[in-house]
Amino acid sequence: MSLRYLVVTTLLIACQAPIEPAATPTVEPPAPTPPPAPVVQTAFERDLAPKLAGCLGCHSADSQNGLDLTDLWASVGEPSSQIEMALIASGDHLQSYLWHKVAGTHSIAGGLGQRMPVGSTWSQDDIDLLARWINLGVPR
Repeated sequence: MSLRYLVVTTLLIACQAPIEPAATPTVEPPAPTPPPAPVVQTAFERDLAPKLAGCLGCHSADSQNGLDLTDLWASVGEPSSQIEMALIASGDHLQSYLWHKVAGTHSIAGGLGQRMPVGSTWSQDDIDLLARWINLGVPR
C-alpha cells in the first residue's frame, strides 16, 4: 500500500462525512426572580402583642398606677410593686407576677388587687400563650 493510496482513501472517507454547522452559542434568558418570602409573624407578634398592647391604656409611662408596660423587655427581672416576685421572670411563668395577674392567681401568689385586665378576662389560650412566651425566655 502506498502512502498516496492512504492519503486519498482518508480524504475520500473524510469528505463523505456530513458537515455539521458550528454550534451557535445559545443565550438563556435569566431565571425569573423568585417572589419575596412571605413575612412570618411569630405567635407573640400575631396574638400576644396586641393583647398586651391593650394593657397600655392603664399601664404606660403616663399612667398613675406606677406600672409601665410600654417596654415589656425592660420589665424582665424587675420586682413587682405588690409582692416579692419579678414582674416577668424569664423562663418561669409561675414566678412572673404579670402572668398571675392575668391568670387570676395573683392572690394565691400573695398579690393584691384584682385580676387584669379590669372588666374582662383573657381566654385560656391567651393565658397559655403568655406562659409559653415567658417560659421561652421572652423572645422578641
